[in-house]
Amino acid sequence: MSDVTRRQVLATAATGALALGRPAVLRAQSKEPIHIGTLCPLTGAGGSYGPDMQKAIVAVAERINKAGGIYGRPLVLFHEDDQTNPEAAVRAARKLIDVNKVVSMCSTWASAVTLAVKPVAVEGKVFYLSVSGADAVTEGNHGGYVARTQPNTRLQAQVYAKWVLTRKEVKRVAYMALQTPYAAPFGEMFSGVLKTGGLTISDTLIYEDKKPSYRSEVTRVLATNPDLIMLSCYTPDGTVMAKELYRAGYKGAVLGPAFAVNAKFVEGAGAEVAEGIWAIDPAPSFDAPAYKQFAAAVPQADKNPYAAQSWDHMTLIGLALVAGKGEASGTVIKDNLRTVSNPPGTVVTSWEEGAKLLREGKKINYEGASGSCDFDAQGDILSRPFGAYQVRKGKIEQVSIINP
Repeated sequence: MSDVTRRQVLATAATGALALGRPAVLRAQSKEPIHIGTLCPLTGAGGSYGPDMQKAIVAVAERINKAGGIYGRPLVLFHEDDQTNPEAAVRAARKLIDVNKVVSMCSTWASAVTLAVKPVAVEGKVFYLSVSGADAVTEGNHGGYVARTQPNTRLQAQVYAKWVLTRKEVKRVAYMALQTPYAAPFGEMFSGVLKTGGLTISDTLIYEDKKPSYRSEVTRVLATNPDLIMLSCYTPDGTVMAKELYRAGYKGAVLGPAFAVNAKFVEGAGAEVAEGIWAIDPAPSFDAPAYKQFAAAVPQADKNPYAAQSWDHMTLIGLALVAGKGEASGTVIKDNLRTVSNPPGTVVTSWEEGAKLLREGKKINYEGASGSCDFDAQGDILSRPFGAYQVRKGKIEQVSIINP
């Protein structure tokens, strides 16, 4: 762990230990702490999002500790950087589980990272939350130890495709995607919806990462005369691809995920190259009470949809632990996840509100900063609002909210 990470761990623990001298909280510190691990992408392709995701988790943990912890047990966070890299993430996860003895881990971002860590978490019976979209994240028998607040591939593909079908000028669509676990399944579902809607898929191309040039890939795709290119990318490769399309004189529309078409993308590609590019991604529930609490506590993260999901991760973990009467294990959390998140139950929008009702023996339904946190049996979120954005004069502007 880096020096910064060590300071963050100590700061989180100190929040519970000091708490401005409140007697109830001081008494809480005499009980065994509960260890939670964060595995956010502080560097790499997800580095634009990870720091704010971690800050959101810390903010919720601080609120829980200031309120006396989980039945008097303080939370202690242990932070690791997954580096948006599967190998690094597995090493970090093993440290969190074997050395730090965490009962839960959150919030990995890239699907390849989440899939690499998944068997480690399941083997250790550590409850594991992510913001990754590949269907494989929740497929298979994981015993309930895996869940995510990001919509699955099917829901995302349907939303993207239905938006494309509203563009009357689009008749031919090409799909270009970075080689990831998400690329092929998303492309198949996305293309299927478009074909049903009467559009032509002019080409499908999965490309390799970290290439200095994508000229040959762009030449091939443009030869099929697409009106729109669906570019499933991360920020680094998407920036290179956008420049190649611009140099090749492509005048059609480009649509990408908003997690890639971000401020760093515009800066790297240049405002002229990025102008007019569209983006779609799951959006926070901007009008929700929980989102307003999140934005007030972590104001610099209010445009980061993954930070809002991380806020919900820590809240859900905290509420599940309360529902478990203070017992702390991955099994307790997974057994109580839907108890605190799915209807029926009194709607709550904060840990404090939910914990009070749970201690009174009441059923609750947490509605989060990222939207309704209702999970199916596999750990998939059931619904989520999406945002449609466009780069205009060097800035990314929200154009509409899409409710599936």
